[in-house]
Amino acid sequence: MRIIAGTHRGRRLAAPEGLTTRPMTDRVRENLFNILGQTLEGAVVLDLFCGSGALGLEALSRWAVFCMFVDTDRDAVAAAQANAAQLGLAERARFMRHDALRPGPRIRPPGRQGYTLLFIDPPYKMSAEPQGQAGLADMVAGLLGLGCVAPGAVAMIRTKRGTAIDLPWAGFVLADTRSYGTTTLHLMTRSAT
Repeated sequence: MRIIAGTHRGRRLAAPEGLTTRPMTDRVRENLFNILGQTLEGAVVLDLFCGSGALGLEALSRWAVFCMFVDTDRDAVAAAQANAAQLGLAERARFMRHDALRPGPRIRPPGRQGYTLLFIDPPYKMSAEPQGQAGLADMVAGLLGLGCVAPGAVAMIRTKRGTAIDLPWAGFVLADTRSYGTTTLHLMTRSAT
């Protein structure tokens, strides 16, 4: 894994052995960030189910101003933190070992109005099951209820290709869906109302 573009282009990212995550391939990540384009400059990012932190770190390399990395796995959070430190990006990041499905006040971005970009990359099994999908929708509703999602924010949800997922979630409109190999990316935008 490596940073695709921006100020840290080409820098390698580490993931601890045995990490139970599915890192997004460089090709899929590159396509995602090409779609996001100008929304990255000045973005305030929330990277849920962050794994090694590749998505949030790519956003920081492409001029996002802040990223909150959240994962329940201790090794994943440690990997994201180590990668950020190695890239010199730790001062623009916070790391939280926490169940992303149960957001609380600590998840708010410090001194900011709200997140403008959300990466939601849960385990494929979670997004494939009705109970898991309901939990993800409730998670996003909880973030909206906490007032930490900015108007017009973009949310990316990654699923396994062929997974039927009930989108958009309350408060969002579906903007785009694209598949690459075994992965599908769903992009939603927070609606004005």
